[in-house]
This record gives sequence, structure tokens and C-alpha cells, in this order.
Amino acid sequence: MNYTAQILFALGAIGTLNSLLVALYFLIHPRLSDKSNRLFGGFLLILSARVLKSIFYAFSTEEPVWFLQSGPAFFGLIGPFVFTYTLSIVKPNSFWVKYGKYHLLFWFLTLILIAIFIPFKTNIGFNKEVLLPILNFQWLGFILSSGLVLRFEIWKQGRSIQFNWLAFMLTTNLILWVSFTFIRFDYFISGSIIFSFLFYSIFLYFLLNGKVTNSVFKRNSGKEPSFTNQEKDQLIAKLEAYFENQKPYKNPNLKIADISEKLGISSHELSRFTNQVIGKSITGFINEYRVEEARQLLGKESNYTIEAIGEQSGFNSKSAFYKAFKSQTGTTPAKYKARL
Repeated sequence: MNYTAQILFALGAIGTLNSLLVALYFLIHPRLSDKSNRLFGGFLLILSARVLKSIFYAFSTEEPVWFLQSGPAFFGLIGPFVFTYTLSIVKPNSFWVKYGKYHLLFWFLTLILIAIFIPFKTNIGFNKEVLLPILNFQWLGFILSSGLVLRFEIWKQGRSIQFNWLAFMLTTNLILWVSFTFIRFDYFISGSIIFSFLFYSIFLYFLLNGKVTNSVFKRNSGKEPSFTNQEKDQLIAKLEAYFENQKPYKNPNLKIADISEKLGISSHELSRFTNQVIGKSITGFINEYRVEEARQLLGKESNYTIEAIGEQSGFNSKSAFYKAFKSQTGTTPAKYKARL
């Protein structure tokens, strides 16, 4: 290995090895036992393994190398981990998060079967020319799906530190996807160098911004504590008083951060409170007040159109108004008004 190759190897390997250590830290540290942290650790572990493999491929001088002979099958776990991690933050009570381990297990078993029945050693052409492109586009599909879910939740809840982090994380995934998909095998080392640069940039940012780090990667000692009866009563009283007196739900651009600031708690605590205590998401809680406001307006004699009543009630679109109204009343606004 010449001097230039040694420099390239060092640049690619140093970030990858450190990212493996960070991945293990997220997977085993007791104070990072939150599901989203464990999923992030799993994602970083698999992604680091892929980058490490590209380094082996670029600089290995002996054939066969055992790490290369494992084939690309396990690359198929990157996308599922990205998707499940994203949903664990934006929609923690969704089906994909509740049953995330089965989703990941499905892909794990599928990829194990591929590795067994289509081994890389005896099917090199198939693995490189067919399987690898399929897995690359599977990764892209999960990146785009995660981005769509995140975009929709930003539209509903507004931006937050966690959402900004996810947007950046998905963007870096897309950059890495492009580098590993369109760069020739002979230049795979460039993907690992890009990975090292991105890893250290993100690592230093979180290292220098403790507040952001604590918001994105929540530390705990296990299960989050439940609210006491006194806390429940106080928060419910404050929340209902705020909504009934100031009617913030009439603002179509109302964000969860606006409500949590008024109540003196974090957005995460408010979301956890409405889910655990009230039994519904914060969006569902807000829409209940909006639908009730719409019902009151529909019962009054006015020249307002139904669409205008939806806007007056705080809905930012006709479709959102109709969907929430029918979900809660079992009928459309027009049919409801006709029955009055």
C-alpha cells in the first residue's frame, strides 16, 4: 500500500471504527435504553459495517477476504432501521414502532435466507449485479418513506429540534446512498471518506451542543416515570383552562411547542401526557376542540360556507376538516347541518 493509499485508508477507516464504538454505546448503555436510542444504535452499527466493507473492498490485497465473502445481504437492514428509528420519534405509538422488532426480524431472517441459499462466494455476479442494486433501492425507498412521514408530521406539529435532526439524518443517508449507488466499485473508498466526514461533523456538533444532544437522545434509567395523580389533575386543569379560555385551537398554525410553552413543560412531556393520561395524540386532542367549535358554528344561522366554518374552527384545509369531523361525529359537516 503506497503513501497515498495509506492516507485514504486512514481517512476512511478512522471515522468508521469510531462510529462502530458509538453504535455499541447506544446499544448497551443503560441510560440510553429508550427505544429510539437503541434503534439509532442498530442503524449506525449496520451502516458502519457497510462502510467498513467498502474499505476492505478498496484495500484488500488477498483473495478471498472473509468479510467480503459475506456478501451484500445485510445491507438490507439499513433502510428498515432508518424507517423504524424515524417513526420512533415522530409517531412513537404507531404500528411500525409497536411491532418494530417483528418488522426488523422479518428483514433479518429474509436476508439470512438469501445469504444461505444465494451465497456470495458461488454467486458473485448475481450478488453484485442483481441483489446489490435491489438492496440499494430498498434503502432509498425507506429513506423517502421516512422523509414523507417526517414532512407530514412537521406540517401537523411544526418544527422541533428532534424533527430537524431527523431531516438532517435522512439527508446524510441520501448523500451516502448516492455515493454508494453511483460510484464505481474501484472508487468505493470515497464513500467511506464522505461517511467519516459526516460522522465527525455530526459528532462534534452534538458534543458542543449539550442541550440539543439531550433533546435528541433522551437519557433515562429504564421506563419513563408515570405521572402522579396530582400532576395529572393539575395538567388537565391547566390544559382545559387554556383551551376553553384562550381558544388556541382556532389558530390553524398552532404547534405543540406553543401549547407546551404555555403549560411550562416540554413538547415531549406534553405528547407523553396526552397519550398516557388522556389516551389520544395531541393532534387528536386539538381536533376535538376544533370539531366542537365547528358544530357550534354549524348550529348558528350564518352566511358562512362550510369551508369557512372549518377555517374559523382552526382547520388549515378542507380535507383535514372533513376527515376530523367525520371521524368524531360519524357524518360530514354538510349532512350534520342539514339535520339541524
